[in-house]
Amino acid sequence: MIVSSKSQQENLQMTETSEASIKPGIYLGVTNEEYHASEGISKSGLWTIDTQSPAHFKYGERTESNAFDFGEACHLAILQPDLFEKSVVRGPDDRRGNKWKDMLEGTALSGQLLLTSGDYDGVRTIRDRVHSNAFINSLITGGKPIVEASGYAIEPETGELVRVRPDLYREDLGIIVDVKSTQSAHPDAFSRSVINYGYHAQEAFYSDVWQLLGKPVSGFVFLAWEKKAPYAYSLYELPPSIVDEGRARMRRALETYAECKRSGSWPAYSSGVSELSFKRWAYELTNAPDPADEPMAA
Repeated sequence: MIVSSKSQQENLQMTETSEASIKPGIYLGVTNEEYHASEGISKSGLWTIDTQSPAHFKYGERTESNAFDFGEACHLAILQPDLFEKSVVRGPDDRRGNKWKDMLEGTALSGQLLLTSGDYDGVRTIRDRVHSNAFINSLITGGKPIVEASGYAIEPETGELVRVRPDLYREDLGIIVDVKSTQSAHPDAFSRSVINYGYHAQEAFYSDVWQLLGKPVSGFVFLAWEKKAPYAYSLYELPPSIVDEGRARMRRALETYAECKRSGSWPAYSSGVSELSFKRWAYELTNAPDPADEPMAA
């Protein structure tokens, strides 16, 4: 677990920055692209190390798609609904032809995001649906919410620079709100998403790093919204037991990351010959071996 440092907390302030070399602190005005390109290891990097390999983290490529634009627009519409119309432009029905190209050049110059007409209307509907819920609306817009601030801290056990970017933080309540798009916001389906995408690890990592930076975290909620009509949504919190599991995954990955940096070696899978193992359901026409009959390792 990441433990906060009193001396570090006393020296950290909320500040604007454009420095190339990041020092520990909480920064406003850092774009999403700048954050992902900056120093320090993030939850997504640690999750890649833990679920794939250090090589996938070190040498893999980060790709973006049209779905990324839609997701970014939804985040803006949900977290900062008053800024949506100023920041996002309703474009043609599709991305073909000069009309789209010309509008894209214009929005690139103005720093706006261009969506197809269908995506734009969908984002507006998602925004209106979510904010029609009085409790969610008050949670997001009440108090003095801090939206997408970038936090950088030194993790005390490994000495590594770690970074987080909470979607929204209500300091008056001590609550982090994380917005997740999903195929299904049904509790059973979203529970599977938590495990598959490491949302339990995200809660643990974000909470620990944020507290390391002197910001109390008394609650963490996920706002899950569906990407297709009727744009259903729900607000969830995770039980402490599964968050502890996520914290252990992050700890293991962080130790692996630190060791890889020290050694300069970023391995993928085993370099030798490994025997594969199979689940019982793989045996359709023959009997699956009994684990009790398997030879014991020396």
